[in-house]
Amino acid sequence: MNSKLTEKRDYLFDNLKALMLFLVVIGHILDPYIERQDSLYRYLMQYIYLFHMPMFAFITGYFTKNTEKARNSAVRNVLVPYIFWQLLYIITALLFIRLGLASYNTDVFKPSLLLPSSPLYYLLCVFVWKVFAADLKKLRFPVLFSFAAGLFISVVFDEAFHIGWGACFSLMIFFVLGLLCTKEHVEKIRNIPHAIAAAILAAAVIPSVLLPYSFRNVRFTYESVGLSPAQGIGYRALFYLIAILMIGALINLFPDRKNIFSQVGTNAILVYAGSSFAAPALYLLIAKFLPLAGSVWGNLAGMSVFAAVLVLFCSMEWIRKLYDFVMDGICKILFRQD
Repeated sequence: MNSKLTEKRDYLFDNLKALMLFLVVIGHILDPYIERQDSLYRYLMQYIYLFHMPMFAFITGYFTKNTEKARNSAVRNVLVPYIFWQLLYIITALLFIRLGLASYNTDVFKPSLLLPSSPLYYLLCVFVWKVFAADLKKLRFPVLFSFAAGLFISVVFDEAFHIGWGACFSLMIFFVLGLLCTKEHVEKIRNIPHAIAAAILAAAVIPSVLLPYSFRNVRFTYESVGLSPAQGIGYRALFYLIAILMIGALINLFPDRKNIFSQVGTNAILVYAGSSFAAPALYLLIAKFLPLAGSVWGNLAGMSVFAAVLVLFCSMEWIRKLYDFVMDGICKILFRQD
């Protein structure tokens, strides 16, 4: 595979990461609006959650080919940023709750580094995956192992553990698939007729509307969302199948050229963590002064504009430099300079 194609593959996944980060923000904003079982907001959120975190895990695995380097840098590049952002999130959340400014998800919030209830749980997943990536590749059947682990982890009854660590196992299969995926595999996927990929994404509307909201759950036990172990395992297996098909469809359809959003994908941790603070709290504040909530489509348009602006803002060069300066300072304190 020549260098030109390698560069294109990098842009492909940078662009996909940018889309996933945009959808993360949209998902967070939608959260306070999904009370009604038949609302468009709920269906849209269900559709997004069919693939966006699985795609994140797949891309993380795809870029973890050098497993020894990933393991050696996991503490500095992932765990330290996680602790920084999670502590900041805990302090901010406690302040907002104390001031009465937070009115959603306060029942599941836990001020914990080891059992995160925040969206930052994903950084903890990435840390664990990178540490054990080399061991996963050495397994005789890594896909089967991660598939079984993902199905059975949610049978456990410790809800606090599952909220913090459940996704580590339930999303592991996508990390493993990305880890094993090669550029040749990507090229074969992109050579599939686009009509098939488009049909897969269109057909995914059906499970997002017909299947229960708990279907796409990866952070809660089966019991806590009203499912028996058998039901939960069946739904989880179906979720895996749908997510894998949608990941392939997006790889097939998405552009592999550099564009304005490509830089977003290169600053994934910063954008993911930074946007977690502003969405949905800042959007709800803006919505109080703008007549958006009266119209579903107007509100969705407002969410889309807000999400795009927020993602682009968090990926700005001066923001990245400031963040790197802070992280470098923390690492100089924590690590010996050999």
